[in-house]
Amino acid sequence: MDIKKSLSQELKKRCETLKLCEDERFSAASLAGAFHITRNTASQYLNELVKKGTVVKVNSRPVYFFDRQILEEKLKVSLEHSVYDSMDDLMRVTNHDFEKMIGYNGSLCALISHCQAAVTYPDHGLPILIYGPTGTGKSMLANLMYEYGIHQGILDKKSKFIALNCSEYANNPELLTDNLFGHVKGAYTGAENEQAGLIQLADQGVLFLDEVHCLKAECQEKLFQFMDKGIYHKVGDNENWYRSSCRLIFATTEDPQQVLLRTMLRRIPIVISIPSLSQRPQVEKIELIYTMLMKERNHLRKDVFISNLAYQALLDHEYKGNIGELQNVIRATCANVLVHQQQNALRIRLLDLPEYLFASMNTLQLKNYDQEDEAMISITDLNKERKSKTPLLQLYDRLLETVQTCQDEEEDLHQIITRCKYLIQNFFDLLFFRQKYRSISSNEDYLLKMLDKICSIVMNRYSFTVPNNQIKIYSKAFVEYSKNATDAMLWQSFHVQEVQSIQTLIQEQFPRDYSVASEIVDNASLNLDIKMDDFMRVIMTLALIDTEKKENNGRVGLILCHGYSTASSIADTANHLLSEHIFDGIDMELKISIDKIVQLVEDYLKRKSPIQELILLVDMGSLEAIYKKIHLSNCNIGLINYVSTATALEVGHAIQHGKVVKEILQDVKDEFSLSTHFIEGIRKEDAILTLCATGFGVAKKISELLKSSLPKPVELDIIPYDYQSILDHGKEDAIFSQYNIRLIVGTLDPCVEDVEYLSLESLVSSDGIQELMKYISPYLNSDEQSMFEQNIMKNFTLSNIVNHLTILNVEKVIDDVEDFVVQVESALHKTMDATVRMGLYVHISCLIERLMLRQGIENVEGMEDFKAKNKDRMEIVRQAFSGIEMHYSVEIPDPEIMYILNYL
Repeated sequence: MDIKKSLSQELKKRCETLKLCEDERFSAASLAGAFHITRNTASQYLNELVKKGTVVKVNSRPVYFFDRQILEEKLKVSLEHSVYDSMDDLMRVTNHDFEKMIGYNGSLCALISHCQAAVTYPDHGLPILIYGPTGTGKSMLANLMYEYGIHQGILDKKSKFIALNCSEYANNPELLTDNLFGHVKGAYTGAENEQAGLIQLADQGVLFLDEVHCLKAECQEKLFQFMDKGIYHKVGDNENWYRSSCRLIFATTEDPQQVLLRTMLRRIPIVISIPSLSQRPQVEKIELIYTMLMKERNHLRKDVFISNLAYQALLDHEYKGNIGELQNVIRATCANVLVHQQQNALRIRLLDLPEYLFASMNTLQLKNYDQEDEAMISITDLNKERKSKTPLLQLYDRLLETVQTCQDEEEDLHQIITRCKYLIQNFFDLLFFRQKYRSISSNEDYLLKMLDKICSIVMNRYSFTVPNNQIKIYSKAFVEYSKNATDAMLWQSFHVQEVQSIQTLIQEQFPRDYSVASEIVDNASLNLDIKMDDFMRVIMTLALIDTEKKENNGRVGLILCHGYSTASSIADTANHLLSEHIFDGIDMELKISIDKIVQLVEDYLKRKSPIQELILLVDMGSLEAIYKKIHLSNCNIGLINYVSTATALEVGHAIQHGKVVKEILQDVKDEFSLSTHFIEGIRKEDAILTLCATGFGVAKKISELLKSSLPKPVELDIIPYDYQSILDHGKEDAIFSQYNIRLIVGTLDPCVEDVEYLSLESLVSSDGIQELMKYISPYLNSDEQSMFEQNIMKNFTLSNIVNHLTILNVEKVIDDVEDFVVQVESALHKTMDATVRMGLYVHISCLIERLMLRQGIENVEGMEDFKAKNKDRMEIVRQAFSGIEMHYSVEIPDPEIMYILNYL
């Protein structure tokens, strides 16, 4: 077999098995490697196959080759050419219906979904109104709805798309009636023959009424009968009813609520708003410019080049006529160049653009303009630009990639934050130092002043300082975001889960910084009319995080002083001299009340939680008043009066050396002779909660088993509790205000923040015994610990658990459950690990008893949706459970099946 034939067969094989995309495996180099020949030799053979017509070539970098037959089969098209400039050019020929519209999978995605619904609704679709400024693509969208109906087999291929511009009939309702409904012979003078109206001509097709706002009320009313019942009278024939099944599409550039009758709007169930070009993402604007230039290139049969300045001017201009105006600008420009440049290629320079575009350009931009320095960009390079992302989206991608890589490599949180802060700082540097042709706009100047006020308010509330230069950088970041807001929102819609995961991590680890960042972002959004996504909160939080801060053994210092910046100044000075962030400062108004001061302290402690001890340094003799008012339960508080920088340094050194509050207060008394006071926090008893998703009774029995395993009573309560209550309220549940919950043991994790969970099955399998020992050991000596461990191993065997938790015959239940598990594993083609299997034994045993006692779960949220998506899997569980149902005369309800499947 010769090499060329072998290459052809290998290419066919790859096209059959691989996804058709920009993949190195479709390149000449990769194919050459498979046969140990040079890339040039492979390229020569492949180009011969291209000329022969059996292979399709894509002139990208690298060049890709595809088997023509396989390509056409997979794309379901007949290709006209054998060579394409890019993969996008190749894929564009496969676009159908709405895919032809730039933004179909972006900013127009939701409204296209409504268009599809309007066409497909049985029996004859639904009337739809498209609202948007002139030149936004309303007519094209209406045409694509018609094409969609044809290709989906909803509309007959012979049906027609008929458009009527209503502005032509604004003041002539009689002529509108005649054109729409037609007339019979003799209906009026000159009506010599019967004539069909547009509604009849569009039967089984689409009638598009553009500029519908131009219709007066009486004209709108003439459509009501047809819209309601699909019947109408011809002009001159009020006896006979005529019928048509055409679909109606309306379009308007005016607010429908202002220009259409309420009775008219009531008959149009779907109203969509198509965005202006300025509201569309930048990537879609780039796509439009590229597509229009490509059309001119193909129409004029000349290569097109455009200078960077001309391209930027096209991109930056705000087109009041939207896409229509942009298209006219590009056509006029190409026509202008065609007349004045007698060359093989069109070279578009800045001065070739229509003059009115220059009005929006900055004077500095024009002063620096030099035609000789204009670098020309080919359409191919524009295609690359179209695919590139803005600095903001590049930052988003890199942050996401960095976090995921660090987590995969199991790097600690400090390393993740450090890497992310480095990326954010690079982004800020780019915004701050990159060269601009224009000065700061009035909008940016306003944003800077507004952000300065916002930061001042937030800084005062949270007692932290943002330098002026940082505020300036943040304002630039917000300006950059406002330019890319739609792109950013679109990006987030594709990365919802990843962003939520990072957001949760940051919020949990840095609650104070996250609160500050959220408040800045929220206020900026509110005052500046810039809606920002959640990832911007994450970026702002990361920017605010001080990675040099260290934990101080649960002890923190807080300085409260009257005056504009007294407290924050003392705190900053002390932190600087101590080379560590120990103090926060809260600056207070001179006339602030004691109640307000106490509230500030309590809010601060909630944000900084958990704290073991707080040293509160105050001024002006506020000590006694604060002492009488403050009521905090979980934290020891030391109060020191008449704060100074020297006092703060003394307290800071003591905290660094690990001294407790009482020692620190004594040192301050001895050194400075100041009045102090100590408030001891109320100590809550430690406790372990036992829970069971199947009911409180089982939780109580688990609690009894744990208590019976203890060799002696200990100062650690083991409390059975309601699972649903913990699930609904989490740490807000009343039990957490009464006890310091150290651990939760149960049959299903309620996911309580900062409280460890230990599953019952892990105790049965002995995997969780050492984890349990961590919480029990402090109360027992070594001999007692050994005895407790042995008791757990003895009490928490499977048979003993089932025996203890149910009233049923242990051996019989275990056999029945084993049969159920084996059947489920076989039917689902899934092997359960030991932990899941053990948990299922316990759960099914308890479930049987509950069903016998008529305590099964009958209703649960989302049941219908779950049934619709898991019909086959639910039937598998039901079949496997049928033996148990027969043995115990019970019936398993759907919610219990849902729970089992979710557990698996």
